[in-house]
Amino acid sequence: MKKFGLGMLTGVVGTIASLAGVAKVYHKIAIEPIEKEEAQFEATEIRGARKAGNSHTAR
Repeated sequence: MKKFGLGMLTGVVGTIASLAGVAKVYHKIAIEPIEKEEAQFEATEIRGARKAGNSHTAR
């Protein structure tokens, strides 16, 4: 019975570790590029709004 418990514990720990690795890789591959693209879009919008505001002001 002792070997069964040890094997069960090893299996559970291995499964949790592999799920954590999969979650990290998924975030790196799927979510991070979208976040970078959104941040770049926001920065571009802010720069564009600033330029548009400056070009239409009276001097």
